[in-house]
Amino acid sequence: MSFFDKLEKVDVRYIYVLLFIIVALPLLRPIGMPISMSPMTVAFYDTVEKVKPGDVVIVSVDWSAASQPEQYPQTKAVIAHLSAKGAKIICLGFWADGPPFIDRALKEVFGKSKDDPRYGTDFVNLGYVPNGEIGMAAIGKDIQATCTKDYYGTATSAIPIMKDVKSGKDFKLVVSLASGTPGVPEWLRQIQAQYGVTFLTGVTAVSAPGVRQYFPLQVAGVLEGLAGAAEYEVLLVRYGYKGTLAPPMDSQSLSHLLVVVFIVLGNVGFVLRKYGKAK
Repeated sequence: MSFFDKLEKVDVRYIYVLLFIIVALPLLRPIGMPISMSPMTVAFYDTVEKVKPGDVVIVSVDWSAASQPEQYPQTKAVIAHLSAKGAKIICLGFWADGPPFIDRALKEVFGKSKDDPRYGTDFVNLGYVPNGEIGMAAIGKDIQATCTKDYYGTATSAIPIMKDVKSGKDFKLVVSLASGTPGVPEWLRQIQAQYGVTFLTGVTAVSAPGVRQYFPLQVAGVLEGLAGAAEYEVLLVRYGYKGTLAPPMDSQSLSHLLVVVFIVLGNVGFVLRKYGKAK
């Protein structure tokens, strides 16, 4: 029996065990594999770098717990970067799942959320905005009339950061972190095209192919899934940002390599068997 015949008869449970080991080991002992930079990630970073102190930036968090491994690191890193640039950060979500994750990210970046003395002047969580694309169009026309209270129940009119923010004309930058609808197309229709606002997005890896077509003319930069978030964390090292994605990226890279090895072996075995029978 040849090597490929034996490989074909291997109990599939052994393969699952091997995959488990490959994934688990880097999480316990990170390898530190090099991370190459995507042009879209670099463009994302460079766009945020252009933000000046006092610029109003909308951060829309539109993903659920299922996308947390990919998109929470994106969300936290974006808020940390904007804070380092001195932006006025207005967070909201068109998914009901978004605002609690915003609250968590604010606590991790600033130490506190609504109890921080900077809350309401440097950053705010406006909470859930209903009605999807209709709600998106509404915040472009009049954000204060659309969001009358923040996530914690405070009247928007009493929040200092909101006093000079009336409509989409006052947005310097919009960052959409989304895993579905509403997402990039809706933002482009209702805000970017209407008011000429610079637009950035972070998406899940599976959604990335549908977004690349908009880069760089309509979307100035894109973070693609876990890899995009890891690349962004590397770029933020200059600000002292401590990322958490090196071990998961090692696991992802090694697991992909294992799959490639099995695909190659399977195809080589198939060709050899076919050639042997023909001969």
